[in-house]
Amino acid sequence: MKTKPWRERFAEFWFAEEKQANLIAGRMLLAATGLWMVLSRPDLPGVAGLPPEMWELVSFARRVRFGYVLPVEVEWVLFALLHIALLGALVGVYQRTTCIISGILLIHFAPLETILWTPNPYLRGFTIPGLGLLAFGFAGSQETRRWPLLLTQVFFAQIYFFAGYAKLFQSGLAWMEPSNIRRYLLFLNQFLGFDGSAIGYVLAASPIVCGFMAWAGLLFDLAFPIVLFKPATRYVMLPLALFFHIANAVVFHVMFQNTVLLLLFVNWDGIAARIRLLAGRPVEAT
Repeated sequence: MKTKPWRERFAEFWFAEEKQANLIAGRMLLAATGLWMVLSRPDLPGVAGLPPEMWELVSFARRVRFGYVLPVEVEWVLFALLHIALLGALVGVYQRTTCIISGILLIHFAPLETILWTPNPYLRGFTIPGLGLLAFGFAGSQETRRWPLLLTQVFFAQIYFFAGYAKLFQSGLAWMEPSNIRRYLLFLNQFLGFDGSAIGYVLAASPIVCGFMAWAGLLFDLAFPIVLFKPATRYVMLPLALFFHIANAVVFHVMFQNTVLLLLFVNWDGIAARIRLLAGRPVEAT
């Protein structure tokens, strides 16, 4: 059997036809997640108005990179515009424009959390919705190929893969040592003020459990991108991912705010077809 040229396989992977239901669901999931993120942070633009001393370690080049050269009053106007744009992207009004504006402004506001919460502006909830909405914006409302949805799925899947890569790159096989996981369990539970009854302390007492958690977490991280190439694996990997994040929240108290975006990998057109079938309505031929 003759193998297809790599260019043809590449084109089929990125530019195959996609069901409209899946594209619409992807855009709506991204917009809804972004809107939830900004609604849960109503005072975020105020961070831009903190005293200059709070910005001493932020280089001018980085401030220009993310657009922090404007008065705080302008930041509030942009924040209001972000809400409007996300609503437009959610319902599909002027889709190209609202998606692009939403994506740019989500990336603009993402770093404001870094002063208060984390030392980098990435993966605090704004990153995937921002990048994904930009992809859908540049694709436009008439796009019927899969690339904007697939590119967003790639953005999401690489979170897991590079988390596993970083563990190996930074720590090597020492990451999988039970004592390493035990230290994380004890540190996070103690740092956040949980008492000895917390499940993290119970698990930390078992080297076997700690070793299993280390290996299972690493293998899951590295294996997750298979869902991009083998859709059938999603029936296993998506429930595992959900369990993974719930376990992280309960045991390590680490919350992944974009967990809902696992739904980007769901075949919504197939679900709609099953609903129509159960309702006795005709199902369109594929």
